[in-house]
Amino acid sequence: MQPSSQDQGDADLYLLGAGVSFPEQLTLQAIAILTACKRICSNLPENVLALLPEDLRANCVSLWPLYQDNRHRDENYRVVAQAVIDSAAEHRPVAWMTPGHPLVFDSVSRTLLQAARARGWKVSVIPGISCIDTICAEIGYDPAGGLVIHDATSLAMGNIPLLPSLAALLLQPSAFGSALAHYSSEWTPNLSRLSDHLLQFYSPAHRCAFVRSASHKGGLSQVRWYELSQLNAAPFDVVVNSTLFLPPLGQQHHG
Repeated sequence: MQPSSQDQGDADLYLLGAGVSFPEQLTLQAIAILTACKRICSNLPENVLALLPEDLRANCVSLWPLYQDNRHRDENYRVVAQAVIDSAAEHRPVAWMTPGHPLVFDSVSRTLLQAARARGWKVSVIPGISCIDTICAEIGYDPAGGLVIHDATSLAMGNIPLLPSLAALLLQPSAFGSALAHYSSEWTPNLSRLSDHLLQFYSPAHRCAFVRSASHKGGLSQVRWYELSQLNAAPFDVVVNSTLFLPPLGQQHHG
């Protein structure tokens, strides 16, 4: 069984992208599916789900409280995925509504795909605007010029090489070097090892940007540039919830 966003049918479980800026980036397709679901499970907090119309909000359950601070991230994802499976076993059809695109950097969605397949459930994937889309818009970069996307910790710890002729997006620099969840505390990562890894491929003066897109209408986006040698000097409020963008050689930003 292969989940498909092209052939929705009557699924048991919908993996649904809410977009980056919620709720205005919900697609018409997503809204129609949410309306048809008996239960909507989401990792969006209660105050964010309150932005939905009342008829949708009444069927929503926020699983955000299940994400525990300072617990291994994989354990948080496992617990949340199990809560969705339990809900789907009782209330199908159920939607798992997650920010961005449901299959772009979402560990819970990957777990749900495997669990649903094991149960013989039909799954439909409903695309949403992902962080890749909004980050490229923020920095004005067309990925047709080449774009490498990787988790920052896995890249450095795995000593994975980069091609400086291609742009790169390194996700979750704010969690660099830690397998634990850091939601409520101002835990500032030490990016020295990441910087050391990148300096194998770029000069110390190569400029890179911490990029963060607005998560709600009227919210502020961020693009903050640093020389690679100064990467670890970026403060917590710049690094948190950001993605690191490295432009290709020859396309340096001077702002």
